[in-house]
Amino acid sequence: MKEYKVVFLNKGLKFSREKDIAETEETINEYASQGWTLQQVVSPNDLGGALIGIFYKEN
Repeated sequence: MKEYKVVFLNKGLKFSREKDIAETEETINEYASQGWTLQQVVSPNDLGGALIGIFYKEN
């Protein structure tokens, strides 16, 4: 059975795409080191700049 987790990959707006990408990479790597696998990245709204990651882990 798979366990799923939905995570904000970049919290807050940095007004810099490079900083948003760096924070996103850090968050993905943090969850990957805990055994989670990234399934999908979703951008619900281009205006907000938020990215959401869908992670799963096999149980």
